[in-house]
Amino acid sequence: MKNLLLFLLLAFTIPLMSQHKVGVRAGMNYGKFSGPLEEGEDYGVANGFHFGINYTYLFNDIVSFRGELLYIQRGTKQTFSDSTGSVYYIINAIERSDNLVAFGSIDYQLEVSNAYLSIPITTHFRLNKKFEAYAGMSVEFLIGPSGKGLVDFENEEFFFRQSLDHSYGSDTAGFANPRIPDRVSIQVDGEDLTMPKFVGAYYNFTEDQVTGQRFKRVDAKLILGLNYFINPGFYIGARTEYGLTDITNNNMDYSLRELDSDRNFILRDDVDHSLSLNLSFGFRF
Repeated sequence: MKNLLLFLLLAFTIPLMSQHKVGVRAGMNYGKFSGPLEEGEDYGVANGFHFGINYTYLFNDIVSFRGELLYIQRGTKQTFSDSTGSVYYIINAIERSDNLVAFGSIDYQLEVSNAYLSIPITTHFRLNKKFEAYAGMSVEFLIGPSGKGLVDFENEEFFFRQSLDHSYGSDTAGFANPRIPDRVSIQVDGEDLTMPKFVGAYYNFTEDQVTGQRFKRVDAKLILGLNYFINPGFYIGARTEYGLTDITNNNMDYSLRELDSDRNFILRDDVDHSLSLNLSFGFRF
């Protein structure tokens, strides 16, 4: 009787277990933003990494359904350059309570690296023993937006360089890194002024101009991918992901080239998408 019960239990659970797979996946991302650009502005490719766990339900030998939970870094290299001498820069000097606007030539380089908690849901089609194609969508929640770079500004009176150290989720108006005391000194109309060398995401803003973060908290992606199985459990894969929503907050997305007639920011009411190619390896148990 015990042997019969054991046989029935195994006969029921083994096929059931074969329908359910769990796994891990990790790899590199190569991505950029895509959207309307100003003259002299460009979006380049930045890299990051991803890792996470997944669950797969096998409907049959050909079709399966997968859900994942991933930590993933996405970003871009944003550059802006103009040597005509007509581009503005807002100077937030330590000695003054108000900001000054200077005009000159600029070379702006910023690498954005945003961390997301991603939940992809995909349908997989086994093409043969080695290849698997899949498609689906993901919802992503922004948990760590940041950026680092340099800006050089020059006109007939002065030249300076500031380091960009941006934490878009926590920086405030006028913020500069208090742990780094380095300063930049310039002279404007005979007045000696100093500025922090390392500045935050909203350093050139006043408090009433900061209305949220630069990047939105939620994004959605369309996914297309292909996996190659080295053996039944180990695979390598590539996927492309296209952002379906505007990742930038229009209230904080402003022109780098010009101000309005009152010398206020000109907001850019445009749509910026995120594009990426992910290369990864995974194990399925």
